[in-house]
Order: sequence, then structure tokens, then C-alpha cells
Amino acid sequence: MGLESYQLGKKGEEIAEEYLRNLGYEILEKNYHSSQGEVDLIAKDQDCLVFVEVKSYSYRSFGSPAGAVGITKKKSIIHAAEAYLYKNNIKDVYSRFDLITIYKKYNGQQIIEHFKDAFYVN
Repeated sequence: MGLESYQLGKKGEEIAEEYLRNLGYEILEKNYHSSQGEVDLIAKDQDCLVFVEVKSYSYRSFGSPAGAVGITKKKSIIHAAEAYLYKNNIKDVYSRFDLITIYKKYNGQQIIEHFKDAFYVN
């Protein structure tokens, strides 16, 4: 990953964090790492624990940004979520996996899309 891509990703995570705070979410962790995965944001939405993947794009190209979260990435996020629950001895809590995509239209307007329950653990 190049520096420009890294900076775009970090800026996107900051935007997503602010967006979630404005919705009343409590941010618990940022960039949580386990041995086999990472979650960009872990938040609390009322009684729900939310594991959030953030995808940032300079401009939206053909197709949905949500398509960038493939099976390998999902497994990585799920592993990190399981590690977080285990490490913090969290049991019997409702949780979900959300996706936030951030991009700009060609006119410069910033778009934030929030996909609740973007994927599930099978």
C-alpha cells in the first residue's frame, strides 16, 4: 500500500468515526489487531457491539465499493472480532458487522454510505 492510499484510508477512518459519533455510537477501539485480522472501528450502538470496516475511495468508479470486502477480508474481520470478544471476556452480547464506504463524486461532493449488517458469520 502506498503512502497516498494509506493516508486516504486513515482520513476515511476519521470521517467514519465522526459520522458514527454523530449518530450516537460510542467508539470503543480503533484499528484493533489480532494475530490474523484487523477491525477498523469497534463501536457500541445502544446494546449492540458493532465491528466496522471502512473503505475509502478518491472517486467512486464502476461498481459498488462494498464489493471490495471479499471473503478473505470478511474472515480476517471475523477473526479479529472473535479475538476481541475473547480477550475482553464478552459473552451473550448482540453484535453485527457494518461497512462504511466513503468516496467523492466527480463534482467533489463527499458521499458516506453505511451498510448495517453488511455480512454475517455463517
